[in-house]
Amino acid sequence: MIVRVLTCIAGFLFICCTLFANSTEPTKRTRKSRKKTTYKIPSYSKEVVQDRLSEYQGLIDVRYTREVRGEIREYTRMARKESERIIGKSSMYFQMIDDSLQKYNLPRELKYMVVIESRCDIKAKSPVGAVGLWQFMPGTARKYGLKIDNYVDERCDPYKATSAAMKYLSDLYARFGDWTLAIASYNCGEGTMQRAMRKARSRNFWRLRKGLPKETQLYIPKFIAATYLMDNYLFYDLHPAYPDYDLQLMKTVMVYERKTFKQISRETGYSIELIKKLNPAYKRGIIPPSSEGRHLILPRLSS
Repeated sequence: MIVRVLTCIAGFLFICCTLFANSTEPTKRTRKSRKKTTYKIPSYSKEVVQDRLSEYQGLIDVRYTREVRGEIREYTRMARKESERIIGKSSMYFQMIDDSLQKYNLPRELKYMVVIESRCDIKAKSPVGAVGLWQFMPGTARKYGLKIDNYVDERCDPYKATSAAMKYLSDLYARFGDWTLAIASYNCGEGTMQRAMRKARSRNFWRLRKGLPKETQLYIPKFIAATYLMDNYLFYDLHPAYPDYDLQLMKTVMVYERKTFKQISRETGYSIELIKKLNPAYKRGIIPPSSEGRHLILPRLSS
């Protein structure tokens, strides 16, 4: 009898130990499966990057400097989410800018200036008062036909601001005969560039740039990096963060009579907030009358 009891107890203990051992195994596997895997951001050798940059050599004097390397690293490694947002937002304006560049017979790469000017934000404002996609200062904006008053700031009209930017860039190139100098002059102004050229006795940006403001010294490296980003982002596994569907495809209607956003909302069915987001050039939600016509931007949704 005692032997039988001891045998039962031993069997019970054996079963308990087995169950306990089996119950702990999944826990160990679970912990192993939760081990974090580190994502490796694609990177390329100096030679590969230089080879890709050589494609732009005909437009400007491209150099793979420490500043250019740092800007490319910022776009592709350090600020990836912001880069994806910029790439996605460019879908709203790049086709329009391409059309304008073709109209004025200007190089296609110039559209990448809006990446460093405004990060493709039509409502961008700088601390010194530059506004819009192309970051026009009030004086330069008015010189190239953009209206700024209590009701309208055409620096935030992507079509009119882009047309003004094309005229300005055409004038800069006509003056300097060199796209590196013309693009840098867009940032600092013609007068500042000419003084730097006289001081350095050179027309080479990389030789005279020490006589330019710090921001302009970095402007060409930033332009080179922005161009590289927009043409090569897929190689770095960057995925465009596209805006809402309503904002991706747009159509433009010319308005000649006075219209309020409230009226437009009733007529089109689009919300006032959406109309306001697409048309920040109109400060008070009112499109003033104009014999020349004013742009009204609306979503272009397929029926």
